[in-house]
Amino acid sequence: MHLYLYVRGLPQWVGMWEAFAQSQFYKWRRIDTRTGQEQLSLVQGALRKSVLGTYEYVFPKEALPTILAIIGVCEGDMSVEPTLKNKINLIALRKMIGCKKIPSSVFKEAGKIVTSLILNDSERGLTDFRQIKVSPHLIGIKDDKMGEMKDFDPETKEEMIWFQELL
Repeated sequence: MHLYLYVRGLPQWVGMWEAFAQSQFYKWRRIDTRTGQEQLSLVQGALRKSVLGTYEYVFPKEALPTILAIIGVCEGDMSVEPTLKNKINLIALRKMIGCKKIPSSVFKEAGKIVTSLILNDSERGLTDFRQIKVSPHLIGIKDDKMGEMKDFDPETKEEMIWFQELL
């Protein structure tokens, strides 16, 4: 899935936000076409600059509520004032980028997700993006294609075919 957004702030804070976004890993689900079993692995979120100064964040579709929770945005945050002009501008921007509005249900699900946690058996922990002093403004999302991908099993040297989100 692709999330399009603006990030505003001092250059040093925006740089820190970019680094933080790129250091996140998410569960990636794919199906082994031989056995029909789901496999979980970790995949790193990919951040790249896109059109008109926006950012495009690429990640597994199931992680969207988690990402909204750790970014710390609420529905309607793009419109500082929910005026008709701002709503029309956002619709036009989505049309130019080719993305769609994020459903309200995803924001509701994101509101229930714990964004910071301490790992009991480790000195590590996880936290959200809100500690970085920038203003993220969401634009919209675009789905990835689903399809088959060939890979090789390093142990058996056999070709494997996965059905997965083509990130």
